[in-house]
Amino acid sequence: MCCEIRKIRSLNRFKNILENSTMTPNQILSRFANLRLLTKMLVINLIVILPLLIASLFAYSSYSASIKKSVGKYQGDVVRELTTNLDTYMNELNLLTMMPYQSPEIMRFLAASRSEGAPLTLEENTTIGSFVNHVLVNGRVNVTSLYLYGTKGSSYVLLPESIATTSRKLEKEPWFERISASSNNLNYLGPHEVNSSNGVKSRVMTVTRKIKSIQTGKQVGYFVIDVPVSAIENRSNHLATSNFGNIAIVDDEGRLVYKDSSLDVTDTLIRNYQGTGSLVVHSKGKEELLTYNTSSLTGWTTIGIVPMSLLLQDTANVRNNIIFIGIGCLFLAVLISIWLSLLITRPISQLGNLMRRVENGDLAVAVPVRNKDEVGQLSHTFNVMVSRLSDLGYKLYETEIREKNSQLAALQNQINPHFLYNTLGSISMYAEIQGNREVVEMTNNLSHLLRYSINSDQSEVPLQQELGHVEGYMAIQLIRFENKLHYEIEIDQWLLSSHVIRLSLQPIVENCIIHGFGRARGRGRIRIIGTKEGNSMLIAIEDNGKGMNAAELQTLRNRLQYASLPEGAAGGHGIVNVHRRIVLRYGSAFGLFITSEPMQGTKVIIKFPYTDSGKISSEEDN
Repeated sequence: MCCEIRKIRSLNRFKNILENSTMTPNQILSRFANLRLLTKMLVINLIVILPLLIASLFAYSSYSASIKKSVGKYQGDVVRELTTNLDTYMNELNLLTMMPYQSPEIMRFLAASRSEGAPLTLEENTTIGSFVNHVLVNGRVNVTSLYLYGTKGSSYVLLPESIATTSRKLEKEPWFERISASSNNLNYLGPHEVNSSNGVKSRVMTVTRKIKSIQTGKQVGYFVIDVPVSAIENRSNHLATSNFGNIAIVDDEGRLVYKDSSLDVTDTLIRNYQGTGSLVVHSKGKEELLTYNTSSLTGWTTIGIVPMSLLLQDTANVRNNIIFIGIGCLFLAVLISIWLSLLITRPISQLGNLMRRVENGDLAVAVPVRNKDEVGQLSHTFNVMVSRLSDLGYKLYETEIREKNSQLAALQNQINPHFLYNTLGSISMYAEIQGNREVVEMTNNLSHLLRYSINSDQSEVPLQQELGHVEGYMAIQLIRFENKLHYEIEIDQWLLSSHVIRLSLQPIVENCIIHGFGRARGRGRIRIIGTKEGNSMLIAIEDNGKGMNAAELQTLRNRLQYASLPEGAAGGHGIVNVHRRIVLRYGSAFGLFITSEPMQGTKVIIKFPYTDSGKISSEEDN
């Protein structure tokens, strides 16, 4: 009895678990509605895209692989057929180069010792002429030119559209070094140009054979024939039809022998293959099937290239299947997107309506928060924002009152500078009447300096304008120091339009005069040099004053790095102030860099970002 009760309790517990784990459709939709917006979009995209992607990839990959396999096999057959055709032609050339062994007279001619340019005897001329005619009218190969060279000076050369000559030297032939260094008796040379005696150029390929004595086995000379390159091109064009692919031929040293004019690949791509095989390569953003086969006779490699787009042009059935599946998935995506759009846009539209009411001044609004997704969080944030707007309104009103008071104070502060300008103008006029030009010049320069320092509302000015301010200041100092001070400015004209922070150079120059010279005797010199380095402009200000020792220099550098900017818009313009303003404006990569030696002077380098006037004007407009 107890066992039966235990079984019943276990069954009831399992039933409760199943009931709790089962969710109704409404519960599922409610949980989905509470998900993050990003999660919702990912789920929908997976539902729509995954089936389409799987079906498309499977159908396309299967058909594409079948096409690649069948066309790749056919391409290999084409390449092998062309290689065999070329080998047959090359074998004909090989047989022609064996003809000297059939003529004892030619063998004796090659083995004989002859002086340079020695004419042929009548018998030799008849024998060689008969041999040459026999080679030229062989009936199988069109020979362009012919060379007979003996190792002991014999020479007979017949070039295109030229008279035979015996004065050419073997060592001066362009192919001699390559052939003599080769261990092969027979060598094939790729396309090159041959010049006839009347200047006509012929594009040929060359076959060379080392001729050896039948009795001793020692080399007695060379037999070389040239054939037109068109013989290779005709055979290649015959097989490399334009509706299938393109053909290229490379010799055993990687030099290009032939390439279809329509073959749009780099020469480097087709120079590194030996043996037999095929692979897919990428050239200029295109996939292409490359098949290659190397001739055992010549060592030349024949390469066939077919664009993959051409291989897959007959995939109409696959395309139709993909379109059919895509339309179905698209229809499903539209339905789901409509439902998702309504789910998202309804609360957003409600939120927009309430925002317009707030814009009209109604702050007694609140958005009902139903979900916990991004829209729900946005609605909650909107409610918090509206509840705080009333508090911010009073603070804004108080801020506007304070701003108006500040503007009134600023207008009052402008009275003193105007009084000072008028006073300086009066002094200048009085000095002009008295004929004191130095006082006139000093008061005018001082007036300009004050206007530049006080009235300008620009934080950045062209370098040329800042240098004008420095020159005005130095004009006053030159009168003050008479002939004890000299300054130089060496800056390229194209740097003058680059912008710098206003009042950044004159404080450094003033620092040179006050701390560099002071009461020192002798002639003081200040140089201002401007250069461009990368995207930066460097302004170097150096003097020949008393300089600083290592401790003083380190103290100044520490002040530059750690001192704070003086308070107030018109605070001090000392060296620390200039450095901190540049750093705050452009970043820590810019500013002042100081070097100094006792009794040698001090050099201050000011680093600004280089900008042209057009760029600054655009930024100011923005």
